[in-house]
Amino acid sequence: MNWPMVAFVVLGGITVYSGWRVATAPLVTHAALFLAVTFAGVGGLFFLLQADFLAAVQLLLYAGAVMTVVIFAIMLSEMKDIEEPRPRGWLGALRSPSLGALPFIGAVLLFAVMLVVYLRGAPALPVTPLPAPTNSTVFIAGALFKIYALPFEVASVLLLAAMIGAIILTRVEGGRRR
Repeated sequence: MNWPMVAFVVLGGITVYSGWRVATAPLVTHAALFLAVTFAGVGGLFFLLQADFLAAVQLLLYAGAVMTVVIFAIMLSEMKDIEEPRPRGWLGALRSPSLGALPFIGAVLLFAVMLVVYLRGAPALPVTPLPAPTNSTVFIAGALFKIYALPFEVASVLLLAAMIGAIILTRVEGGRRR
């Protein structure tokens, strides 16, 4: 086993475990910290794939900026807003820490099925990997600003509308929520 494969297995295991803990952590602050570990693990996987630009964007934007916003939102919310809800119904029981292993077992079974399908189709794949582009930043920027410029701008307008809606919904007037 070579070092990139060992690094992939370790990063993949950390990422999958922390992603599972995001869904099953009893406290929202712990879930947010596990989410940061998940983002960092995905950034490491991008780095192993020689997608340096995507790894940097993943670490700076998601693990840095987005997690900072999430942590500030948790810190600035009232404690009654972030209390642990009581599990309701069978979905709540599945998400509880005591039965949280059931979704994990389902994910492992799905992974096994996908692995079997991949291994059956593996002989049709090329033996040598395709070469990575020499400058992935130029390639991504060209695609983003030429081919996908309109969808990028539409997504930014939708995110702005969602942010304004969230501000309106959580606005406090006169010491009480609207």
